[in-house]
Amino acid sequence: MKKDGTEGNEVNAAKLRRLEVLKRELTCFPPQTYHRRMSAQYLIRLDDIAPHMDWPRFERLARVFEEFGIQPLLGVIPDNHDSQLQQFPEFAGDFWEQLRSLQARGWEIAQHGFQHVYVTRDCGLMGINGLSEFAGLPFEEQFNKLACGQRILREHDLSFETFMAPSHSFDRLTLRALRELGFTTVTDGYSPWPSVEHGLIFLPQWLANPRVLPLGVQTFCLHVNVMTEGQIRRVEQFVADHHREFLTFAEARALATSRTLNRVVGKVIGSTLRGLKTVRHSLRRRRNSA
Repeated sequence: MKKDGTEGNEVNAAKLRRLEVLKRELTCFPPQTYHRRMSAQYLIRLDDIAPHMDWPRFERLARVFEEFGIQPLLGVIPDNHDSQLQQFPEFAGDFWEQLRSLQARGWEIAQHGFQHVYVTRDCGLMGINGLSEFAGLPFEEQFNKLACGQRILREHDLSFETFMAPSHSFDRLTLRALRELGFTTVTDGYSPWPSVEHGLIFLPQWLANPRVLPLGVQTFCLHVNVMTEGQIRRVEQFVADHHREFLTFAEARALATSRTLNRVVGKVIGSTLRGLKTVRHSLRRRRNSA
């Protein structure tokens, strides 16, 4: 149905207001801040940290991080019930003391779910994987699981404010529970720079293998237990070549912004990445059925 002149004018006025907002976003950074944001900076997170894991691989990566002053984020599973992870050898010593020692050296702790057991096929807000420990569950169940995990880590004298969702899957109820439990940060998100959304700081994370980027802040997600020799070597080389471009997680939080442009670009990146993943899966199915 054709719009009358009044309605068309309202639509155009709304578009103009939106353009003005985006224009202000592009020009509001002071020169020194804008320059820093135009040089890509990096973070590293290590997922699936638990008593049972590939400790020789972990220690190898830890040596290169220590050598170049990198302080990663450790995604610690409070009460690991993941049967696949439990197949790895158990840490020969006091696991929790090892974590406290790393934290004392500047490494940061994140709560990586609760038991790392998937109970729904909900991909959550990120739309990455159709498996979740939280997304799709009622609020009270999510809150109780998060609170139990939080209590376990605190009982072992670990300080933390960041949540790392297993399989990158969480929903709005998860975020509500995190806010009520006092978390400040989620290590996930598609925006080019750290963002403030839903009352929490989101630190961008959409790459696993380190690579040079033209701008923004990016967290590389490393699953130590399944990394190949080639992947470990690439991490070692990237850290050696680019260690001056790494941030601490505290520094990354300080860059968080609620600006519209950052969120809009993040939505475009997220939509593009999800689309590419769908295409890859489709091509893979065709090859397998050929």
